[in-house]
Amino acid sequence: MSSRRQKRAQLRAMECLAYSSTLSCLRAQNDYDQQSKYIIEHLRPLLHISSHRHLAELKRIINDEELERLASLKHFGESNLKHKWIELEEKEDEEDNKLNTLTNNSTSIRKKFKGS
Repeated sequence: MSSRRQKRAQLRAMECLAYSSTLSCLRAQNDYDQQSKYIIEHLRPLLHISSHRHLAELKRIINDEELERLASLKHFGESNLKHKWIELEEKEDEEDNKLNTLTNNSTSIRKKFKGS
């Protein structure tokens, strides 16, 4: 692997780790609010995080028992702490599915016109 490719791969790994760590921290604080939303919306393009990667990270933090435990320590006595994160994941997943459907439809239309 060339030195340039290695540096690109290293940078990409750092971007993914930074995004993953930020979401983990926000989840452990259980603070999905306007400020968290702002952070996520602005961090994603800065770190080149795709919709698929974003969804995978949301699923990871929602199902991480250690993050749930940390959030419950901060919010002792509250139940269903991850509901806002689940709602976000469901909304993002729905938007991603719509985008995939549009992309697939566009591709099939192009194939039809190309074949004509």
